[in-house]
Amino acid sequence: DVDPGTSPATLLGEQNKLPPRDISGDPPIIVGGTDGSGTRAVVTLLSNLDVLMVKDDACTFDVHAGEMGGWPPVVRRALRYSHGADYSIEDIPDRDREYLRRSLRRFADKMIAEAKRFSLLKRHVRWGFKAPISQMLLPFLYEIFPGMSFVHVLRDGRDIPFSKNQSPVDKFYFTMYKNNPSAQNLSPKLKAIKMWSDANTQVNGYMNRVQVPKGSTYLAVKIEMSVEEESLLQMGYVSNEKLELGFSKEDMCCRLRGYIRHLRKADFFQGVKSRYGKWRKKTENDPNLRRDLNGYGQVGLDLFRYNEEPNPPLYEVPSFRVCDGVEERETCEFDFPSKCIESPNIR
Repeated sequence: DVDPGTSPATLLGEQNKLPPRDISGDPPIIVGGTDGSGTRAVVTLLSNLDVLMVKDDACTFDVHAGEMGGWPPVVRRALRYSHGADYSIEDIPDRDREYLRRSLRRFADKMIAEAKRFSLLKRHVRWGFKAPISQMLLPFLYEIFPGMSFVHVLRDGRDIPFSKNQSPVDKFYFTMYKNNPSAQNLSPKLKAIKMWSDANTQVNGYMNRVQVPKGSTYLAVKIEMSVEEESLLQMGYVSNEKLELGFSKEDMCCRLRGYIRHLRKADFFQGVKSRYGKWRKKTENDPNLRRDLNGYGQVGLDLFRYNEEPNPPLYEVPSFRVCDGVEERETCEFDFPSKCIESPNIR
């Protein structure tokens, strides 16, 4: 028998595995951010900290929300009136508000059912899902999932225009800026960084002003912090603390070291460094584009401290090396959840 006060993460060894339990009634962890920001890497990190991440797509780890016809029609319905991510439910007209509530309730019922099904197969500390564009629906998601945690994944907005994934601009830009003719006339690259800056600053303002005081947890992470082993350990340490996953330092380090060993084998750290900060090389012969990227992205670049050198994290990092003094162990589980790619270097 296990003491009722024992944290789900306290017992880790093969002889001390805790039995499965239904965690579907707990508030979820929602991972969001601009497409192309590195949300997959964050899902993999959380999976290795024993968070059950419900997913429809084994490659992207996304949930596609087929129960409500997918994300685009629902997000566009909200954007018709919100024109961004920082709004209240009352800003949406009654008929549209009820449509959004019904749609997201169907989606939530599916997520909760999946969380229940999988949590009864294997012990997990928490559950959640990844849907980057869900950050535009936070007021409605909080209504459905009070006390939820939102992990906001960020990447330097000057990189976003050079990503192959321009889904946010293609699907939502027109609706978001319908009443802003000057924004409609921008080039595709400037549309991308403007939308990155506006949407992410609005998410940050909304969460800190409205939801955090109500009990939600908001954790903003820069994906660039995942390119060095120690900064990745720090991200795991902060996630464990902030999201209340409950791992002891020893068990947390054991799991994260297993993850890092896999990344080393995949030559992740060397390969991914060349992907971040690509805007510098892309604009070295185009000073006008560089100036405009900095101009249209300035608010977000300043808020998320991308104009500082060296690039700092958005959370307080521990003053010590996270896993120094923790004995290496080989017994911890490692979970790389993708079923379709060999390496997390492919993002």
